[in-house]
Amino acid sequence: MSRRRNNRHRAKDYNKNHKKEHRINIKSSGPSHVTVFPRKGEHPERTIKRFLKKCKKLKIVEEYRKREYYEKPSEKRRRMKMRRLAIIKKEAAKKKD
Repeated sequence: MSRRRNNRHRAKDYNKNHKKEHRINIKSSGPSHVTVFPRKGEHPERTIKRFLKKCKKLKIVEEYRKREYYEKPSEKRRRMKMRRLAIIKKEAAKKKD
């Protein structure tokens, strides 16, 4: 039994002294971590353009503007209702022509 216990302690000591290599995940799939790395021989402005395109695709700026101020649930419902009515009105106008 004492031998077994000693082995456990030895394993713990090894873990304490052993330094782990920390890896950084460069390409993450999370929506909040937009990363763009310059390609070989790519102009910096092209890299910026790709970054902006990614942000637009993920609707980051739109989401920021929406969350900038608190919107009451009743205001959200009203806005969505007005949006639905506008779509219905637009479809009716298309059918009329």
